[in-house]
Amino acid sequence: MGSSNLSPPRYYTMVGIFMALMVEFFVICNTSEVADDCSNLLMINGIKHSSWEKASNQTRRYLCVMLRRVQRPNHLSFNEGMIILSRLLFLRVVRVAYSFVNCMGSRSVGK
Repeated sequence: MGSSNLSPPRYYTMVGIFMALMVEFFVICNTSEVADDCSNLLMINGIKHSSWEKASNQTRRYLCVMLRRVQRPNHLSFNEGMIILSRLLFLRVVRVAYSFVNCMGSRSVGK
């Protein structure tokens, strides 16, 4: 069943739903990216301006541990880190969706 067999309202509804899902997925991935950037920057700035040089050795060790933790990405993830929500994941999903649409389009043209 190609897109030419669908009535215009049904076709536009399907395209609209697909676009809404992609926009929603982008918002989630972008929010994960922004939250990672903001939380890391806030933590680094807080540690920089905390007068750490006047702190005890134990506190300095804790601050070093915190600095190591904020140097790693801290994105939203699912399945114990198997799926990490980021802009890169969004681009991969868009590529797969585009490839799928092209594949289905070439299949319907060939028939």
